[in-house]
Amino acid sequence: MIRIKMIKIEEFRGIRELSLDLEGDNFGICGPNGTGKSGVVDAIEFCLTGNITRLSGQGAGELNVRGHAPHVDQRDNPDKATVTIAASIPALGKDVTIKRSVKSPRTVSITPNDSAIEAVVEELRMHPEFALSRREIAKYIVTPPARRSDDVQNLLRLDHIGRLRSSFVTYANTCKRDANEAERSRKRAEDDLKRALELPSLDRKELLKRANEQRRVLGQAEIAELKPDTNFKDGLDEGEDDNVKKPAISKKVALADLKSLADAISTGEPETQRQPRQDALEALEKLKEDEKALLHARQHGLISTGLELVDADACPLCDKPWDAEELRAHLEEKLLSAEAMGTLLKAISGDLEVVSGEIAGRIAAMKKAADYADKLEPKIARAALDAEAQALQELIDGLQAFAEDPAKIDEALSVVTAEWWTPEAYAQTCLEEVHKAVSALPDRSANDKAVSFLTELQVRYDQLLAVTKQAKAMASRNKIAQKVHSHYDTVSNSVLEGIYDAVAKEFTDFYKAINDDEGKFVGELKAEPAKLSFNVDFYGRGTFPPGAYHSEGHQDGMGLCLYLALMKHTLGDKFTFAVLDDVLMSVDTGHRREVCRLLKTKFPNTQFILTTHDKVWLQYMRTEGLIKKGQFFGGWNVDTGPRIWDDTDIWTEIDGALAKNDVPRAAALLRRYLEYIATVLADNLRAKVEYRSDANYDLGDLWPPVTNRWRDRLKQGVKTAAHWGHDSVKDELEKRLAKAVELIKKTNAEQWAINKSVHFNEWENFTVSEFKEVADAFKALLEHIRCPNPKCGGYPYLEPRKGSSEQLRCSCLTVNINLKMAK
Repeated sequence: MIRIKMIKIEEFRGIRELSLDLEGDNFGICGPNGTGKSGVVDAIEFCLTGNITRLSGQGAGELNVRGHAPHVDQRDNPDKATVTIAASIPALGKDVTIKRSVKSPRTVSITPNDSAIEAVVEELRMHPEFALSRREIAKYIVTPPARRSDDVQNLLRLDHIGRLRSSFVTYANTCKRDANEAERSRKRAEDDLKRALELPSLDRKELLKRANEQRRVLGQAEIAELKPDTNFKDGLDEGEDDNVKKPAISKKVALADLKSLADAISTGEPETQRQPRQDALEALEKLKEDEKALLHARQHGLISTGLELVDADACPLCDKPWDAEELRAHLEEKLLSAEAMGTLLKAISGDLEVVSGEIAGRIAAMKKAADYADKLEPKIARAALDAEAQALQELIDGLQAFAEDPAKIDEALSVVTAEWWTPEAYAQTCLEEVHKAVSALPDRSANDKAVSFLTELQVRYDQLLAVTKQAKAMASRNKIAQKVHSHYDTVSNSVLEGIYDAVAKEFTDFYKAINDDEGKFVGELKAEPAKLSFNVDFYGRGTFPPGAYHSEGHQDGMGLCLYLALMKHTLGDKFTFAVLDDVLMSVDTGHRREVCRLLKTKFPNTQFILTTHDKVWLQYMRTEGLIKKGQFFGGWNVDTGPRIWDDTDIWTEIDGALAKNDVPRAAALLRRYLEYIATVLADNLRAKVEYRSDANYDLGDLWPPVTNRWRDRLKQGVKTAAHWGHDSVKDELEKRLAKAVELIKKTNAEQWAINKSVHFNEWENFTVSEFKEVADAFKALLEHIRCPNPKCGGYPYLEPRKGSSEQLRCSCLTVNINLKMAK
């Protein structure tokens, strides 16, 4: 990945023109809400990816990059809205300039034109997970397991696993449905053959026995063995007189078929479908009443189809211009919101499949009866029976329509509420006429009966063989599909478990680093098919979802730690750049220092760009050495954009004010800075500050306890060194203590000048040189306290945070003062 050196933003979002010099280092942006901080984040994302998350995806509505990324005054001139980033690519040892215009967001200018550089920029475009905002933390922490699985796999570059699993699931479901339908057809063909043979169950010997009995009547040789190509009418065609009318109906078989249908009608609703139909009816009615659920159901099929059709920068339905990647992301987001609906629809589909199978059986019986009507002499009009079969087919079509498009819920409801098992009166009348006519058929000669029986037997036997072959093929295909699906789940879960175990361990270490009061903390990521469960320890009471007992601040801390663990696992040494947009805001105030140290120590080669509206947070970042530079946004207006204040060296800024003979401004700057730094030092040194319920501490409340505490801890260090016989350490600490006493005394003498110059109008009594002495005194004391190592530069802090202090140290241990005496 990259490290940003400079970013230039022009006429973009709420920014008219802004250049930030990051120098490839960590960078902080601070300012109240609505001052343009997130505009910088949007600009970085846009330049690197051509997209802006907050203007796309779920909830964006009519927002889009082309229409709403330019400054409002340049909305008709998107070509003027541009972002330019100068960056380095550590892996390549090269610099690059990237520029993108809102007019053509998918077109990026890359200088130099190098294939390796282009590949890096393309990787950023395809996977913009380098940016994390506070609102996105929830997708890793407080989110359904299925959604978390998708989000985490996307970040881990494992999104193809989900897509492939979805394909396997779809194919396995299709195979199962086809196998079930083929088996129902086989069962109907088997029942037809059993009725013709008057057998309770099919038996090869009995079948041959019945066939040979009729063949003997006709003087034909018996069939010795039943084979797939057995011809029960073998020999019957030889010497047959074409003028002799062949029997059209086997009276005995026809009556059996008609009786079976009559019995089914008189029984009423088939027992096998009663419960599935009732379950489907309840689910469909509930779905119908829930407007939101119904909307998701209606969208599910459309969105799935839309995803398959997206192949250009336009909506496949309305042709409205859409960036293809943005549109896919938008549709996938909506599809995920309907995911629970997919589970419900699957359950309904299984119930409706049973209903559909029963209706299909009735259709086959009706068509058979209609064929008998057509073969009678004189014929009986079959139109009523065909109409009944057609009406039943329309019910099946309605169920199929709902399966393909859940928006057609009314069609499915009409089927499950219809008493289809009771035929229309005209169809019932026709059935009775057919049964009466068949019953009235004269008994034919034994030869005619034998011929008609063997003819019908051949038809039904061949049909059974055909559908049995089809059913076996479908069952075999289904078995393979289910095994493939199961094997894929097993293997992919095994691989994912290894990845998630490694990520969980890293996450646990990171979280414990910022929460030293949770020493037994452990995080668990568990992979299941299409799901990712996430549980965390709660003070040794067990593991639970993060939202169960942990505060919002702790949840945000977990989200950050999980994100960092995932990025580290995914990119390793290539994790050189990340944007954290207000991510740290709700992290508990007591853990701010630890978060800064985590980012600094665990990710020394990663450039973090951090935004916050909390000035204290920014000071923690500076004092802990996480950032060297930053930018204050003091306000915003539509004409000029952010009002900026460079977070340069405070002493340089004070010197600048004094150079202009502006003592009041210099005094205000110094006082504000000292209030910031005193807050940090009071926390680091566990200073005894008088409690205020409004937490409105001024410099007078903070500075004396801080300096007293610093002096006291140095004295304790001297005593401890003497106790352990560390004479050289004792000598050094005594010198440092003497210097501290001198500097503190100097600052105490100068404090009146700050207050007087700010709060009174006697500024003419202070010269520049006089106030310069004030500033220098405080600067000298702060430099005395600060770690002298330029790579660290942090202010020392006490450990542990609670109980007796045992050590005064900085992050790099250049300052490392032992405070622990022997027990």
